[in-house]
Amino acid sequence: MNRTLTAVVVAPLVLPHEIGHALPAWLARLDWTVSVLPDYEGRQVPLGQFDAALQRTTPTWLIRLIAVAPLGVHLALAVALDLTLQPTSSVRVAAFPVVSFWATLSGGDLAVAASPDEARAAGAFIVAGAVWQERASTLLTLVVVLVVGFVLL
Repeated sequence: MNRTLTAVVVAPLVLPHEIGHALPAWLARLDWTVSVLPDYEGRQVPLGQFDAALQRTTPTWLIRLIAVAPLGVHLALAVALDLTLQPTSSVRVAAFPVVSFWATLSGGDLAVAASPDEARAAGAFIVAGAVWQERASTLLTLVVVLVVGFVLL
């Protein structure tokens, strides 16, 4: 019961990011799944997880695109909000933190983008991460927040 309640609270926060991965996977007709609070064994337990079945013939460019897609999808959302909302709209301020969160790429996202061959060999969006990817994710988070803030605020 407690896990279900937590998943209900967490889902609106993490599903838009995971759907950002799922959109190009769906367009490429891959079988994909998204889960909230997945069972996971690792250093950091993700709030959400995207996965798709990868074949030996899945192009590496497509794997990379899917891995980084939330960044593009949610930056486009920020631009769309900028174009449609009044400059003084309070929705801009409210959207700023969530759109920034949704657009941010995790170390796992960067690991898959950096090693699509490893993901393809595993048949899934699972790649062993490295310390540099976590650090790059942290730095990229800062850049994303600044860009989304510039667009919306």
